[in-house]
Amino acid sequence: MSALPELEAPRNNNGTFMPNTLAHEVIEQAQAGDQEAMTILYETFQPQIFRYLYYRTSDYHLAQDLTAEVFVRLLRHLPTYQHRHGLFRAWLFEIARNLVIDHYRRMHRHSYTDLSDDMVDQRPTPEHTTERRLNHEVLRQALRRLTQDQCDVIALRFLADMPIAEVAQVLNKSESAIKNLQLRGLAALQQILSTRKISYD
Repeated sequence: MSALPELEAPRNNNGTFMPNTLAHEVIEQAQAGDQEAMTILYETFQPQIFRYLYYRTSDYHLAQDLTAEVFVRLLRHLPTYQHRHGLFRAWLFEIARNLVIDHYRRMHRHSYTDLSDDMVDQRPTPEHTTERRLNHEVLRQALRRLTQDQCDVIALRFLADMPIAEVAQVLNKSESAIKNLQLRGLAALQQILSTRKISYD
């Protein structure tokens, strides 16, 4: 087997590496049945997928099960994946998002309570301020108060570290719609956290 190309691993804002993208050759080798390439796909994306699903469900074991199902579906559909249709990671997160939606439909349970417009502070809030103030437990609780679209945008942007364009592909929305959802979602989070008077130290 020929040597596999290295992963492209851009830096996050905190200086750590987050392997968000893969050389196209790795995907092609995985499509051809190469087990080493499949391992690279799993090890690259499993932590991001699990984190996203955990914050979407607030259930550790359910997130594990859904993460496993994401990669089962990856194996099933990878042979027909066409790179020109979009970014691989966006395609994978779209599978994860659809699994969450399907799960709650089956359970007849909705985890989101929409915030009415008058509850949302319309003044822009610096993104870094919101990110800094949220710890993991508070974030899970607060996300459950957002609309489903707002929750998806916040989770994909700040937990999966996706750019606006990639989030737009996952959610099948325009970039301007994603920016608006992000703004309103961050404003809603600030409103929720301010109301609860939570300490973040």
